[in-house]
Amino acid sequence: MSKLGFWGDYETKIVCNELRRQELLSVSDWIHDASDCAARFSPITYQGYCLWAKPCRRLVRKSPWFARRVATVVRWMVADIRHQKGLSSQSHLMGRVVRQALFWPGNWLLGSAMTLLRSDFSVSTLRARESFVQR
Repeated sequence: MSKLGFWGDYETKIVCNELRRQELLSVSDWIHDASDCAARFSPITYQGYCLWAKPCRRLVRKSPWFARRVATVVRWMVADIRHQKGLSSQSHLMGRVVRQALFWPGNWLLGSAMTLLRSDFSVSTLRARESFVQR
């Protein structure tokens, strides 16, 4: 149980936690986003998310203008989440596009690339060590 009792590890929501801290995201929107991500994040997609979310959080902290823009996009995504859960009869096209065409595929792509790079690096490091030991 998390500190707030909503889901297992709310700390994993890097950008939305910062938006919530700055009061640019309501508690309700934060909960909907966090619960959706808790249900959908895999180790690969979370790795991809972290790759861009940590630099994004730094920008959100530095630039109020950027923070407001990111909060708007997150609210679009939450509107789509609510519609997908049947909590809203009104669909949100931009939220759906961001979630389904950018957020989830982008996280998967970045996470997969990182996994491949790490495994390739591990294999090449192992081969280099083996060749050194054979000398």
